[in-house]
Amino acid sequence: MNRNIQHSTFNIQLIPYILTLSLLIITIVLGSYFDDLYKNEKLKETQVHIYPMSKTFIMPDEVIKLMNVKDSILKRIDIDSLEWILEQNGYIDNAEVYRDLNGRLVAEVEQYKPVARFIGQTSYYLDKNGNKKPLSKYYTEKVVLVYGDMYSGHKEKLKDLIKQIYNDKHLNEIVSEIHLNGKKIRLITDKLSAGINIDLNENIPAQLYKLKAIYSYLVKQNLTEKYRQIDLQFENQAVCK
Repeated sequence: MNRNIQHSTFNIQLIPYILTLSLLIITIVLGSYFDDLYKNEKLKETQVHIYPMSKTFIMPDEVIKLMNVKDSILKRIDIDSLEWILEQNGYIDNAEVYRDLNGRLVAEVEQYKPVARFIGQTSYYLDKNGNKKPLSKYYTEKVVLVYGDMYSGHKEKLKDLIKQIYNDKHLNEIVSEIHLNGKKIRLITDKLSAGINIDLNENIPAQLYKLKAIYSYLVKQNLTEKYRQIDLQFENQAVCK
């Protein structure tokens, strides 16, 4: 009697392993079947989705031209190679390419995110990672305008200044232009007549903090036309002229 109970228990314990093995075999068989079924399937269509949809630095037909898919057999198309090709384009930050179940090749493209536009001997955008990016004939992003060229001596500090302005909601709304003159920086705001002078060699966060405080005060007191120049580079003070 005990021997039969032990034998039944042993068989019951084996059931999960038997089921797992059966599912594995079925999966392998079905996978092989579908591989054979679709190995000669031809490419029916190429679709391109560009993000964010609110802007278009590059058009879908240009993405298709970049991929330049010549093989009509869907399974033979090199997905990794296509993603690499797309990501070499100046307008594209990230690309994912895949085949769907309807015989289509789908490319999902993420465009770069500009934080400033430089206007000088050559014009370009600066993206969120501090990289130069090309302008587009299709779309213009509304960002702070930077007049002048970046010099190697203060390049990283200037990038940090632009990033701080972009990441601060208040500053991003009020600062419209940055004018470069060596290490001296002049900011133009949307409402104040005064140009705002800061120094990249001084404490940048402290100077920007003073800018927000002075800007709010002058706007609130209806004094936006009172000054022509405001200097913020001096420690613990602002000089208004």
